[in-house]
Parts: sequence; C-alpha cells; structure tokens
Amino acid sequence: MRITVFGAGAVGSLLGGMLSPAHDVVLVGRREHVDAVNAKGLRVRGTVEATYRPEAREAVDGLGTQDVVLITVKAYDTGNAVREVAPLVGPHTMAVSVQNGLGNVEIMERAFGPRAIIAVPVLGVTYLGPGEVRLSGLKEVAVGSTSGQHGMAIELGRVLSGSGIPARVTAQVRQEVWLKAVVNASVNPITALVRKENGCILRQNELRELSRAACAEGARAAGACGVVPCAGDPFEKVMEVVRATAGNRSSMLQDVERGKRTEIDEINGALVRAGEERGVNMTVNRTLWSLVRSLR
Repeated sequence: MRITVFGAGAVGSLLGGMLSPAHDVVLVGRREHVDAVNAKGLRVRGTVEATYRPEAREAVDGLGTQDVVLITVKAYDTGNAVREVAPLVGPHTMAVSVQNGLGNVEIMERAFGPRAIIAVPVLGVTYLGPGEVRLSGLKEVAVGSTSGQHGMAIELGRVLSGSGIPARVTAQVRQEVWLKAVVNASVNPITALVRKENGCILRQNELRELSRAACAEGARAAGACGVVPCAGDPFEKVMEVVRATAGNRSSMLQDVERGKRTEIDEINGALVRAGEERGVNMTVNRTLWSLVRSLR
C-alpha cells in the first residue's frame, strides 16, 4: 500500500517506521528530521530496537493519490493538515486521524466524509531527536469509522496488525476518543506541571488524587454530552495507562520541555468547554488548563 504519514513527530514516525517494511511509506515532517531519516534511517529504541528506512519529505508535493493517509499532527493543526493532504485523498483513500484531544473527529468528517477513519493509540513514545524515537509501551490502536464504513476500518486494522501494531476494530470509536481525552486530561497536565514521568501519579498520593478528581470531572462532562467513556470506573483506565507507561514522559511534558505549544486547549480546555456548557462543575480541569497555559 501507498501510505503517507503527515506530521512525523514521535507517534507518526513510529507508526510509519513500523509500516515501512511491508508498505511504500512516506513520512512528512520537519527538515532536520527528514534529513536524518533519509541519511541514516529512523532509529527506534526501547521495547522495540530497530532501524527503519521509510522515505521522508518536507511536503506532499507530487506524491499523488495514496491508499492511506495518517494525520498525526497536534490537534491544533488538524485544520491545516486536512487542507495539505487533500490532494492525496482519492475516492478509496483511508484518511486516518491518529491524534489526541477533542474536535478532530468533526474536522475529519467535514473534510473527508465517509473516508474518515479514527485511530486511537494507547502507547508511550518519545521523540529523542532527528531520526530517533524511543518506544516505552505499545498496547493497541483502536480503529473505527464514525460514518458506518466498517469495511475500511477493518482493512486498516489488518494493515496495522500485519506490521506488528496491535489493532482493535470498534464500532464505538467516539467513545474511545472521549475515553482517551479523559485519560490524557488526568495525566498529561500533571506530568507537565511537575516535570516527571507518568509513574509519578502512581508514587505520590497527592498527584493520584488530583488525577482522580480531573478524571471524575471529565467523565461527567462526557456523560453530559451523551457519551459513556467506558463500562466501569474511568479512573481504573487512567491507572492502567499510567502503570503501562510509568517510565514515559507524556507528550505534553515533552512539548513543555522543548518550548513548544501544548495540546492543553484541545484536551482539558475542550473538556471544560463541553462540561461547563452543560452545567458541569469543571474546577479541577479549568485549573490544570490555566496552569499549563501559564507555562507558555
């Protein structure tokens, strides 16, 4: 298959690299990363030790119609990304959002209609520098269509699984998006503020209770929007993720450390807006939102 990964940061590079032995993969990213990948390959360290050799470019010019386009940019760049990749998306292309936060689904649906597929990964991956990432855990990628195109989702699941990326096809992908948003809102800003790995929430009671409170608010906001994030206690899901990625530095912490814009507006901010519009008290998430924004 012809696959383009638009937004080759940590997640996009990892997925593109793992797909590259079996598929014609192009990573689209920043110049220094592109140059390093083309010169020496993409080095993955950690639970996977490998060097992959996908093609890397700075732009999509001349690529033509693709079988799969993975959009892995930060949530605040989704609007720009769908415009950039539009020439690559033909009638049978799978246009896939692999992102954090709320709001991406709606942008993808408006841009690509039934060709839009949503992928929700549970993993820990860190960008180490140009041409290099570290994987600390890869549990699965949940894949689904919001428009009933389950055949496309099943095909994408096969493509991922065939490249060693555990995939689970679901008819409830909106629920998966909300659950990940609630989990991220309960972990990422805390780790960014205290500048520690995810495991700090396991070790420190105060941080664990703060995470629990943020999670409870997020779940109530989801419920007010008609979404039940999971069948049981969502905080159990938070702790499951924290245990699986205890040594990982969250994407928000990585952004803060690198002086980059975070996704706090699209994670905690989006939950606050959704909850408060429906009368849910979102004090904890609003505080985390404000504190992380103050780091800019």
